[in-house]
Amino acid sequence: MAIFNTDLEALIYLLIVVVGFYLLSKLISSTIGKSKKIALKQKIIINFAFKIANVLVIIFFIIEGFPSISLIDPAYTAILTSAISTAIAFASSGIFANFISGIVIMLVRPFEVDDLVKIEGDKGIVRAINLTKTKLETFDNIIIEKSNAQVLSSKVVNYTVKLGKKKTFEDFKSKILAPQDIGFKDFYEGIPDTKKDLETNLRKAYESFSTKHYPKLYNFTFRMAFPYKGFRLMMRKVAELCSLYNEKNIFKIKPQFDVINFNINIIVKFRLLTFKAQKIFDFQPKFAQDVYNIIYSHKNL
Repeated sequence: MAIFNTDLEALIYLLIVVVGFYLLSKLISSTIGKSKKIALKQKIIINFAFKIANVLVIIFFIIEGFPSISLIDPAYTAILTSAISTAIAFASSGIFANFISGIVIMLVRPFEVDDLVKIEGDKGIVRAINLTKTKLETFDNIIIEKSNAQVLSSKVVNYTVKLGKKKTFEDFKSKILAPQDIGFKDFYEGIPDTKKDLETNLRKAYESFSTKHYPKLYNFTFRMAFPYKGFRLMMRKVAELCSLYNEKNIFKIKPQFDVINFNINIIVKFRLLTFKAQKIFDFQPKFAQDVYNIIYSHKNL
């Protein structure tokens, strides 16, 4: 026997339930989203469980609430139930996939809020990790929303280094230095103040923290192509530019550069180390433009 007397009554109550669940879902998401006592992983699980309950209740209302469905032969009712369940499953498969992906992201933790990352070629700061999507702010100050399923299937590069507790200077240095920092010795001969002051910069950064824990370190890299002609002269100018940025204490640690490939052009990799992601947002484009100006001015000589 159906719960309601008429199909119209059942439809009205079904619409009320759907709208009620929608508003309640928004309220729950907003409430737990503002709570600082609930971990992000638990927030995702709570929202996911609530969505599952919503689907089950709606299926129950459709099957048991409409009188016309109760008049159908039980064999056909079973087929109809399967069809409805399958339809809802297909309609919500993308949502559920994002729920699961959100949980996996919290377990694997490829990045956290405020990390500087690259996802499918889009570079920026992670501004939010929601139940079904991740918000990324790019260098152009554009907010990009990516589904968690899309994020999980993409190549993610995290430029954020989590240093953890403050230990010895050697431990601090080993976590920051790249393999290139001990290579290319011949290349750096004749280029003043490129590598010899790196340790001095690192020690100043190490000694500037009075707390037991370091803040996040953002190790951002990008590449630029240099012509062979006048390369050493351009590198001298680039070294002077890095020293200028260091004197202004823009990135906290002096910008580094290394030759990584010789082809049609010489590919140089630049590395910016800072403890504030906003510094990358504000000054990396300008730094790259300053380097390009050096290349362009020597091309026209």
